[in-house]
Amino acid sequence: MGLNHKLYLSLLPAFCLLLLAYAAHAETVTAEGSPDNPAQLSADQFRITEEVRDRELSAEEDPLAQRQSELAETPEEIIASPDELRLYGSVRLRYRDTDSGTVWGDGGSRFGTSGRVQFKPKYWFFGRAEAGFNLLDTADLLFNRGDRPAGRHFGDEVFLRLLYIGIETPDFMLTAGKSWSTYYRVASFTDRFQGTGASASGAFNAGTDGGYTGTGRADGVIQTRGLVNAFNTTSILQPLNLNLQVQHGQAIPKVPDKFYKTTIGLSSVLQSEHGLGIGLAYNHANIDESDLPSLSANGIDGDATALILGARWFGENWYIGSVVSRLNNHETTEQDIYFDATGWEVYGQYRVYKQWWGVAGWNRLTPDSSETQAGDFDIDYSIIGLRYSFRDFSQMIFANARFESSRLSDGTQAGNVYTIGVRWDLP
Repeated sequence: MGLNHKLYLSLLPAFCLLLLAYAAHAETVTAEGSPDNPAQLSADQFRITEEVRDRELSAEEDPLAQRQSELAETPEEIIASPDELRLYGSVRLRYRDTDSGTVWGDGGSRFGTSGRVQFKPKYWFFGRAEAGFNLLDTADLLFNRGDRPAGRHFGDEVFLRLLYIGIETPDFMLTAGKSWSTYYRVASFTDRFQGTGASASGAFNAGTDGGYTGTGRADGVIQTRGLVNAFNTTSILQPLNLNLQVQHGQAIPKVPDKFYKTTIGLSSVLQSEHGLGIGLAYNHANIDESDLPSLSANGIDGDATALILGARWFGENWYIGSVVSRLNNHETTEQDIYFDATGWEVYGQYRVYKQWWGVAGWNRLTPDSSETQAGDFDIDYSIIGLRYSFRDFSQMIFANARFESSRLSDGTQAGNVYTIGVRWDLP
């Protein structure tokens, strides 16, 4: 594509403004209409059914995001629901054909337990413990960055994915532990491919699960998530989602014996009943200035920051999402050298026939021209695929083709990757 990233950055905010303008127009039509008013019916026909919304919720990786959506949509049912304790699991197996050969492996398999107890009306204690397992193969390809958790080494078969406790009300959550980050609330708009993707959003940075820097599954994080009823009862806009998190003293990935000071993450997501959504997130990991001279050899010249803007829209037969990210001292080359860059991801899906869905999109991450320490490194690939869904998107078989133009820092180009696999969530 001949467009540069400055144009990408200008297009997505414009798209977001168009979505907001549409939402405002639809809200006006709904408020002024009546059952006998054709304009009213025209607005209502775009509303998303509960079945469609549940299907998209089942595709979310973050269980707290799923929970918040449920709270926003059916609060009385949630309030009346009993205490619970459940076991769950997800088997995600894949077979890949690459330049290095073929390999069977796990692509995000996990098992865990979650529960909650109501200790007073509308107040619950809750928690979750989740482990990932990789029993078939512990080796990942270089660019499958989202599947390589922090602290995991070759030969590891079981590793920690999530571990947190918290307090919940219909409008507010407070958690502590290892949890999906506030940044991921927006990065998740495009992290929907099976067994690949999420290379340009900055969520899983520096070959980790984003735990240390706090953009993926954040380690040792205190986090709040809130729903603010900022709109009137006739509005098509759902309560505004606001999120805040704080970490302290986490290790700087790929740099021995160096640590971040305080890390702060912020995000907000606005969604409508028509399946429209926009989100903005920012993450800032402070570095001690006295460490900067020794960190320059790693390409680090300041604090680690990540800014992401995203938009998505879905309906009964389709989904489209896009995010643009701006990353400073956040991502690394295959030689563990940090650089500043701009990223862009797009994900789309379309129902081809009954349970058959086509998927497509791309990931681009390009270091700034001034980042000479990164060499020729960049991430640039497109994906097309097909999936057959047995139950929503939680039980499926899939096939993906990933066409690579990515390069290592020495200019070596990555090879294409062809994947077939299965995702089967239990229960």
